Formats: sequence, structure tokens, C-alpha cells
Amino acid sequence: MKAFLILLLAAAGCVTRVETVQLPQPDASHPEPASPAAQRQTVADKRVVIDPALDHVIHIVGITSTTGPAGYLKIQLNVQNLTDAPKQFNYRIEWFDRDGLDLPLAASASLPWMLLSHETSFLAATAPTPAAKDFRVTFLAN
Repeated sequence: MKAFLILLLAAAGCVTRVETVQLPQPDASHPEPASPAAQRQTVADKRVVIDPALDHVIHIVGITSTTGPAGYLKIQLNVQNLTDAPKQFNYRIEWFDRDGLDLPLAASASLPWMLLSHETSFLAATAPTPAAKDFRVTFLAN
């Protein structure tokens, strides 16, 4: 019996066992936070103009635009304050027709806005006329 166990153990030692280890996949319901470099990546869009004085103060995280059932253009910009202090600034929205021509009666006056330290918030607007097919948002320092 003892010889049988030794023979069995010796035979078992000759068998090569290959195991594959599958790394755990990230849980989609709990996404990992983005790295600081990724958080600071500004969306580049010709429809957004940022005053150079605000270059390192705010950045655009995302932009969406849709047309509602009545033909009015709706926009949303997600904006983040990059600083450790609340920041006040102004923004103005200009609306353009399908040919890219300015709709001067539809343009807004400069409006004040404030973001708290490291806050991300959204700016939403609906065009005042269905003739508006595009826009430009300008952020101005106080």
C-alpha cells in the first residue's frame, strides 16, 4: 500500500496542470472615478468661447443639443470650476439660423453665474425661436 501511494504521488508530480485566472471585470454599476487628468479634459467645440482669464478656472465637461417637437433647439453645457474657491463669471448665448446667420433678436444679454469650488453644474437653454438651428456660448470674466 505504501508503494502504491508513493507511485501515485510520483505520477501526480509528472502531470502539468494549467490554470487560467480571469481578472475581475469592473462593475458597471460602480464606475471608477476618472483620473484628475481625465477630469480636466475640456470638450473642444467651436460653439463655446471662453475668455482667456477663465482658461484655468472653468472647463466644459460635455455639450448636448436636441430639437424639441415644436422645433425649438435645446442645449445643455456641463461646466466645472477647477479652482478651490467659488467663481463668478458671465455667459451669453447667441443663436444662429440654418445658414449660420446671427439672429440678433434671439441673442441673450450677458447673464451672471457662479460655480462653487470644484462644482460641476449645467447650463441649459432653449432657443427663443424655432428658426435657431445653432448657437454659440461665450463665457466672460467679471
